[in-house]
Amino acid sequence: MTRYLFEHFAVMFGAATGALAARGKRIDLFGVIVLGLVAAVGGGTLRDLLLQKSVFWIEDASFVVTGATAALIAFVLFRYVSPPTQTLQIIDAVSLAFVTMLGTAKTWQFGHAWPVCLVLGVTTGVAGGMIRDVLCGEVPLVFRAHIDLYATAALAGATVYLMVTAVGGGSPANLISGAVLIFALRLAALKWHLRLPEFDTQESSE
Repeated sequence: MTRYLFEHFAVMFGAATGALAARGKRIDLFGVIVLGLVAAVGGGTLRDLLLQKSVFWIEDASFVVTGATAALIAFVLFRYVSPPTQTLQIIDAVSLAFVTMLGTAKTWQFGHAWPVCLVLGVTTGVAGGMIRDVLCGEVPLVFRAHIDLYATAALAGATVYLMVTAVGGGSPANLISGAVLIFALRLAALKWHLRLPEFDTQESSE
């Protein structure tokens, strides 16, 4: 039951990022809902296809309802009210945390090796946002210059989840602890501009 709620929260926050990304781009309500749903289920859809499993929102249509409702609420809420500057990035950090954990946990559940779990966990976490940004005509957040610990935060959380699960077995607390780590790392990176070294050269700096 805890994981099921976790999945709905992931869809809800993912859809909210899609709706927020559409703000100011003159996209109508239908387009906002579509964008929200793409952001909400894109990563999980890719994960399930790669795992050759039934796509989660096709098996349970309530996820579509949750995503569409969240996008609609965000549309109404932020249509006339200007949100704080980093609202999208904060909500996106929550979505990244939830979705990465679910991608990692589901891959682990099917008995795949650690590297596969990490790759699919991070891919699940970032794919929905990448599709969202491309549809909005933006460079995906994960590929932008000077990005502050995005996929790296997801990788750290997925690693912690796998380590704790390997030692103590599966538990909802494992999902929560990994998600909290991802969210905390992402917020810390946004505040203090933490990032990995760039592959810079003398020629590019001249």
